Amino acid sequence: MTTLAVDADAAHVLPITVDSRHYAADRALEPLRWVFRWGSLVMLVAMVSLPFIQVVAREVLGSPIVGAEELARFMLICTVFVALPYVVSAGANIRMEEFLGFLPARLVRGVQLVIAATAVSAFATAAVSSVVAIRSNLDNATPTLGIPYWIFLGAAFVGLTMTTVECGLQFVKALRRQPLYVTFPQEHEPEEELDLPDELRH
Repeated sequence: MTTLAVDADAAHVLPITVDSRHYAADRALEPLRWVFRWGSLVMLVAMVSLPFIQVVAREVLGSPIVGAEELARFMLICTVFVALPYVVSAGANIRMEEFLGFLPARLVRGVQLVIAATAVSAFATAAVSSVVAIRSNLDNATPTLGIPYWIFLGAAFVGLTMTTVECGLQFVKALRRQPLYVTFPQEHEPEEELDLPDELRH
C-alpha cells in the first residue's frame, strides 16, 4: 500500500509511505517492529487498566492494591519509549514536513537527509546517555514496589536504540530517493468491499 503526495511544483508525484514488506531492509526489521508494536500495545492496555482496577478495588471492594499507581506510571514510561520506534518508522511523529511542500523539489532530498542525520545523532546520544544513567542507578529502586531503575532506563535504551536504527534507515532511503515511511499490513484497509447498508455507502 503506497500513500502519494504532490510536490510544490506539481511536476511529479512523490510516494510518502510504502508497505513495510516492500524493501529488503524493511523486511529484515519486520520481526523487531512486530515485537515493539505488540509490546507497546500490551503496556498501554496495562497502563489504562491499572487505574480502573485500583478504583474498583478501593471504592467497591474497600481494599486498594498497594503500588498500583506506581506500576501504572512504570507502564506509562515504558509505553512511551517502546512505542517510539513504531511511531517514527510510520512517520506518525510531529515532523512539520508541510514546510517541505514550499521548497523546490531539488531541495527536498537534501532537507530530508539533514533531518534524518540529525535524528540519528540525537537518538544515538540519548541511547548512550541512558546507558550512563543505568550504570549510575543500578542500586536504586522505586519506593513502593522496589522496581529497579535499570528497568525504566532499559526501556529507554532499547526504544532509543531501535529509533536510531529506524532514522538511519530513513537516511539511507533518502539517499536512494525511496519513500521514508512504512505502513503495516494490519493497518491496510480490506481489499474486498464491506457489505454496508445503502445509507452508509458514500
